[in-house]
Amino acid sequence: MRPNLIALALVIATAAPVIFLTSPAAYAQAASPEGTFTKVSKALSGGWSVVKRDGKSFIVFDDTFRAANGPDLKVFLSPQSMSQVTGKTAATGAVNVGVLKKTKGTQEYEIPVGTDLSKFKSVLVHCEEFAVLWGGSDL
Repeated sequence: MRPNLIALALVIATAAPVIFLTSPAAYAQAASPEGTFTKVSKALSGGWSVVKRDGKSFIVFDDTFRAANGPDLKVFLSPQSMSQVTGKTAATGAVNVGVLKKTKGTQEYEIPVGTDLSKFKSVLVHCEEFAVLWGGSDL
């Protein structure tokens, strides 16, 4: 009977690491997106995160956020990754979450209700008037 117990222990030991209550993808999606801005054409740096509060979602720039000043700066959620997006394509298929409130420090932008973040690949700071991408971060 002892060999059967050893065999059972081996089955349990090898099976345990692959048993999930939900899929690994669900664990990854459960984490709130966050990142650090990267400059593309103009000065842009600092961190950001998505925060859920009172049934709403917000993109929150942290106190390290800095951006070069410019005209018509807006914050977008883009379906393109940072490696794909350009100044000319930044607004294509993107959701405008608001006019950049200030070039330094903490600020937040409400994500429109019904926006499915899984359909977006980056958060951008973009000059819409002149089609100049300040920069952004992959989600």
